[in-house]
Amino acid sequence: MKISFLGGAKEVGGSCILLKICNKNILLDCGIRQSVFKDPLPDFRTIQEHGGIDAIIISHAHMDHIGSLPIISKEYPGARIYANNMTKDLMKVLLYDSLKIMNNREAEIPLYAEVDVENMLNRIFTINYMVEFSIFEDIKITFYTAGHIAGASCAYITTPEGSLFYSGDFSVFPQKTVEGLKVPKLRPDAAIFETTYGDRLHANREVEEERLIELIGECEANKGKMLIPAFALGRSQEIILIIKKALNKKSIKNIKVYVDGMIKDINRVYKLNPLYLKNSLGKKILRGVEPFYDDNIIAVDKKEIREKILEDKEPCIIVSSSGMLTGGYSQYYAEKIAPMENGYIVITGYQDEESPGRKLLNLLEDEEDKKLELNGRSIPVKCKVEKVGLSAHGDKGEIKSLINLLTPNNIFMVHGNEEVVESFSNELLSEIRGRVYAPKCGESYEVNIKNPRKQWKKQMPYVVKSSHKLNEINIKELWKFILDNYGEKFFTIEELIYIWTGNNKIKVLEMDEIQKLIVESVYFENDNKRLFLFKCKSKEVVQEELRPRELKPNELNEFINKYLSEYNFKKAGLMYNEKKVILSFDFPDVVDKEIYEACREFEEQTKWKVEISDKVNINAVDSFILELLYNLDIKKISYRLEEKKAIVILNSECKVEQSKLNIFREKTGLELLLQSSGKIKDVKEDIIESENKVKALEQNQALKLIEEGFEKEEFKPYKKGIKSNDKGRYIELSFISPVIGKKYTEKINELAKITGWNMSISSAVNQNEIIKIAQVLCSRKGIVIKKNPSFNPLSLSVELKVENLEEEKMKVIKEEFQYKTGCSLKW
Repeated sequence: MKISFLGGAKEVGGSCILLKICNKNILLDCGIRQSVFKDPLPDFRTIQEHGGIDAIIISHAHMDHIGSLPIISKEYPGARIYANNMTKDLMKVLLYDSLKIMNNREAEIPLYAEVDVENMLNRIFTINYMVEFSIFEDIKITFYTAGHIAGASCAYITTPEGSLFYSGDFSVFPQKTVEGLKVPKLRPDAAIFETTYGDRLHANREVEEERLIELIGECEANKGKMLIPAFALGRSQEIILIIKKALNKKSIKNIKVYVDGMIKDINRVYKLNPLYLKNSLGKKILRGVEPFYDDNIIAVDKKEIREKILEDKEPCIIVSSSGMLTGGYSQYYAEKIAPMENGYIVITGYQDEESPGRKLLNLLEDEEDKKLELNGRSIPVKCKVEKVGLSAHGDKGEIKSLINLLTPNNIFMVHGNEEVVESFSNELLSEIRGRVYAPKCGESYEVNIKNPRKQWKKQMPYVVKSSHKLNEINIKELWKFILDNYGEKFFTIEELIYIWTGNNKIKVLEMDEIQKLIVESVYFENDNKRLFLFKCKSKEVVQEELRPRELKPNELNEFINKYLSEYNFKKAGLMYNEKKVILSFDFPDVVDKEIYEACREFEEQTKWKVEISDKVNINAVDSFILELLYNLDIKKISYRLEEKKAIVILNSECKVEQSKLNIFREKTGLELLLQSSGKIKDVKEDIIESENKVKALEQNQALKLIEEGFEKEEFKPYKKGIKSNDKGRYIELSFISPVIGKKYTEKINELAKITGWNMSISSAVNQNEIIKIAQVLCSRKGIVIKKNPSFNPLSLSVELKVENLEEEKMKVIKEEFQYKTGCSLKW
């Protein structure tokens, strides 16, 4: 075999290795160098000189292993790309994001186009872990779990000319999201290992996690803001789960965690591929549990929220990509947090020599006048900078352990800085019997293997050879056959299909269907650490699980949350004597009709019936009427529910816009009738008329001027809308309450003159925001609220029920609340 190192040799970045074996050229990864001081692309000329490529194998989805793949795939479209499902889904997110970044950079020509990414993705053929697959007649490949990140694989290639093991990036020890490296005692003739941290031993993982939590606690106590720049893929998910666990254990509290950047897209891919995750996390997702977000961990998707996070006086944690501060929103936050004396920036991963993240760490040695260059600006660094070791790469001990397990005769060390690779290789020479190589980019090596090592092969001599499709009925037959012939051995989905059919040819759609069938089956269970492996449950366990039993309340609630929570019911009552769930809604007549299909699925799974109560929540209707008709003098509200009508008696005569009546019907399913004894007259809006006789500005220009006019004001309109009356169109400005809006009557008069538009202050209130402000103010003063505050739109007041009433604190809260909302506070 011949091995050519095109990138990633004596460097970290641009991993790309060409293997020539059995007259085929196979590319191992095709990454990019992300340093601005290096050529980003691997040595593609060598590929041309060797006659092109026949296949590409991808170890995992980090950009230093996939970043130039669209370029080489476009050049050699006949070369099929091999990866697993998780890696394929992640590649799609990362490559499209990379394309977006390249297109947005000025004076930069993108390395590839969107169509190149799309075509490349269509050439990927997915192979799951531990499935031996023939990519050519004499060449087989098997992927093994590498740890590192979700989907990361070690690739094992076997041929009549010899075998090669390629580690990719790996980690032996398990993390929060993935298990550690898992490979059997393979027998490679040659092997290629990463040496990112071949010069050190990692700190204890639990100690480092605890240190991160301690720093967060310190940040909270100092009412500071902490930025954790993290790689969107892998590291971010680890950090989120570390913090989430600490929040659940109350090790930290009263602090919000904001997640920003590409991390959100990666989180979504993790949720779509639970079998590639750690057992505990994957099974949560399979049960429908949200793994990353909750009330304290919030995804950021708007510029306004980013600004509010930084302006707010409350302490918070921000987890954002990129991990080296080379781009993404982490740069935006770093610019703002670095000058804060109570700010924190915590680095958790590898930093390239020229990256802003590395330069920030280097500042730790400077005593004063610390500055950081970001986006061409010099930023003073007054914040606390810390490094927490959460590496997902193997250290010196882990690399040596893997080498000792496999005992290859030819060992190539890559993916490490030059001095690290050389020192580690020299250390290995005195410890092992094999030949050790420390190649550099551009070098090729001929490995002569006279007697290839014999390979261990998993035997499956017994097969059902059924011509029927595996389904919920005949799966019992497969279970019994495997139990009788193989006992409780573990198998992949592909192996289970082979035992059933006797055929190695598997369609992707068939794989997905059977995987879902096996995962949900009572007859099979996952391996505790590798969710993609399955074994038969014992006869005793199956008998016990098939025995009819009553679901416990917590189990029922899990099913209710899984199937019905998206429909926002007010209450789910359980009637055990009738095995019935009764769902109560504020407005049952307008419940989404799709709920009936969800109820059917729920009933199939639980054998419980679901009934939707037809009772209308009168209190909720009252509140909505008071909110909708806030500017009217209401005397009494009554109901004729059998006719689906609500009647509002008014003290004075008035007319309500038809649009409001329509809104009421759509929201509640009831018809709103208004009665008064006097003469009916139109409701006049409180219009601020423009004195500008010139033609009014185009509406978007007018709205922009309004936004600029309020830019420096403490309170801003949260909504601007175009309305109409008998005098024509006007702009309505909605504030948190009309009381706040009226503070700006003069400013609105000025804006009306400038824009030529008539304007009005909306009578509507932002009820949710008002209640939230009340809750935040109480929490800040240590006042515990017994239940959700109630808002009375008629009196513009919020009523609280508190556990620890402290009059002096409540007076302070009341004053600040009235100032911020224009509403009063009662308790």
